[in-house]
Amino acid sequence: MFYTVFSTDDCADMQWQSELLEHSWKKVGQQGVLVRLVATRTPDRLPSHKDARCVATRFLDTHSGTGPIRKRPASLMEWAFRDRPEGTVLIVDPDCVFRAPVTQYVAPDFPISQPWHGLEAAEPGDANPFGFGERFAFLKDHCARVDLQADAVTSPTLIHTRDLRKIAARWLQLYYAIMDNSAVQDEPGLREADRLAYLAACAEYGLRHSERDLAVDADGDRESAPDAPLLTYCQPIHDAEGRVLFDKDTYRPWTRVDGGVEARGSSGQDFVATINGFIDARVDEMPQIARNSHPSRYPAVKEGRVLDQTLLELPEKGLSVWLNNTGSAVWELCDGSSTVDGICQTLAQEYEADDEVIFKDVMATLNNLNASGFLVVR
Repeated sequence: MFYTVFSTDDCADMQWQSELLEHSWKKVGQQGVLVRLVATRTPDRLPSHKDARCVATRFLDTHSGTGPIRKRPASLMEWAFRDRPEGTVLIVDPDCVFRAPVTQYVAPDFPISQPWHGLEAAEPGDANPFGFGERFAFLKDHCARVDLQADAVTSPTLIHTRDLRKIAARWLQLYYAIMDNSAVQDEPGLREADRLAYLAACAEYGLRHSERDLAVDADGDRESAPDAPLLTYCQPIHDAEGRVLFDKDTYRPWTRVDGGVEARGSSGQDFVATINGFIDARVDEMPQIARNSHPSRYPAVKEGRVLDQTLLELPEKGLSVWLNNTGSAVWELCDGSSTVDGICQTLAQEYEADDEVIFKDVMATLNNLNASGFLVVR
């Protein structure tokens, strides 16, 4: 069996990334199953997916501000031992998309990983455990040997489930050793704790990786890794003039990226086409609200304002959506007393706009909110 696995928690802002990854996985025809590990305190309220298999894992991470991917060692260990998968695991980050299927399987003892070009390999020893640098000298207090050379690789990783179970507990143990040490607080080592812990655990078990370009930065050119099946968008994507075209940290979920502005690299163009195709497909699949229906706000929705936009969150489903001024106006009128046509007429008068244009915008907003579970329609 082939498993594509990524780790998140159940916060609302992870949903669009998870669904985008799911969309690209499905589109390229990736074989096997897609597994979303969800670290959660409410396992009975998992996010919904069409194709991905959501698996609840315990919320064990006690370190604040480390992000959902930092819960990966604990979630992977629980899944590997509890569900007992057998076969090849492709471990990916949530902020990536497929541009081609991964067809290579691996056998036990032969993992394959993305080269980590930013990790400087140096002679390992007490002052430089596993070649990570002197800031990690504290690892000699946690490891029997630190003179082992770690491979300079990172995720995506292809690893057999037997190897994953072999190193999982040690990976988690070293992860917490790094996280708890003051020598790396607010340093790159803290942000990369799970990756470095994985490499150290593999080095201790004598697990050596073959290198392969499994992913390429979406802000670059596909020519730098023409056969890489994955695009990562952890960094902002720029246009030809150097302006930010897309940034996952400021992106408003479920909105199209400006397709009229070309990304400066071919990989960025691939990513924009992927995310816009995802949004368009999502809109096409939405059920259409009848014009004589009465939409009202779902009572469990939480609202917040950020500048001129409204953030809606539905914690029980792990969903969120951003509304601009027009969308916010539509939302305010969803009190159950007005029909869809009535809302359109009210806004057409308020904005002194063409009825057809207003109707199109209102319907798009209502269909999106309804499909996401933010409305009750009668």
